[in-house]
Amino acid sequence: MTALPSELPQADRFGPCDDNPYWNESVWFSVSIPERRMHGMIQYYFRPNMGLLNGGPCLWDPSGQFQWNCLYYNWAHLQALPPGQEKFAMRARNSLAVRVIEPLTRYKIDYDKDGFALDLEWTAVGPCHELKTGDAGQRATAKFHIEQPGRMTGTIRRHGEEFAVDCWSMRDTSYGARDYESLARGGYFWGIGAGGSFHALCMGAGREARAIGGYIMRDGQMASLVSGRREVLEWGRLGPARVRFEGEDTLGRTMRATGTIDPGLVFTGYTDHSVVWSLVEWDWDGATCWGDNQEFCPDETFRRIARGEIALEDRA
Repeated sequence: MTALPSELPQADRFGPCDDNPYWNESVWFSVSIPERRMHGMIQYYFRPNMGLLNGGPCLWDPSGQFQWNCLYYNWAHLQALPPGQEKFAMRARNSLAVRVIEPLTRYKIDYDKDGFALDLEWTAVGPCHELKTGDAGQRATAKFHIEQPGRMTGTIRRHGEEFAVDCWSMRDTSYGARDYESLARGGYFWGIGAGGSFHALCMGAGREARAIGGYIMRDGQMASLVSGRREVLEWGRLGPARVRFEGEDTLGRTMRATGTIDPGLVFTGYTDHSVVWSLVEWDWDGATCWGDNQEFCPDETFRRIARGEIALEDRA
């Protein structure tokens, strides 16, 4: 795989850390079993200047939408930063271990705790894409941020039951001083299928949101978005249930996809904003793609939505 020549030395390692206490190094992989409506993530954050490591695996399906009733949740906050470890060569206190098999192409993920075990391997199906944006809020959350489409294979075991995994999967990684207090409302979403993949970050409350970054990959060629628009076609209880996305890339290619969004997990690991994190089935020009939607919202606004004090489409 080829990607980001100027940044390749940093993509699998820690960035050029400064002394900001909020300097953050993030890693995320998605995992799903679409036919069982299972979806999840392996995500962790290094905070080197605080000596902290946050994160771990989460798995959910429509039977449970919260930390306390989903299939599994161990996004652990209070872990000491393991000494002498790298972003993709690490083992956390909660047993999560990640290592590089082939740089920018293959990664091994293991976990075994509380009757829940992961034995997974992620393989790239496309190059890395750097998320560049002129949006001030996004610049405040990451100095360097890449996405990469791939495939996840292996097994998940949960209290004696074993699930085979063979799914499309996105990963991302970033570094920079991460300040979530500046983050407004929006959605981070993607889809991958046999014919290609796409990704977008859209900002805005209400039925319409504007893309501030992302890509389209088609016919083996990846190009950044120059414009994009997401429209909510139907609301669920806490987030969108159906959306339409239209985008155009730097090669002049256009796309239109409609997504059906599961109820998802109400993820509160970030403490100052909430995310409804969901499996999405996309119809992209008549072809099915699978992906996810991360609908994020400042906590106080989300609480008011959950309590019924304001509507989802209000621009509060």
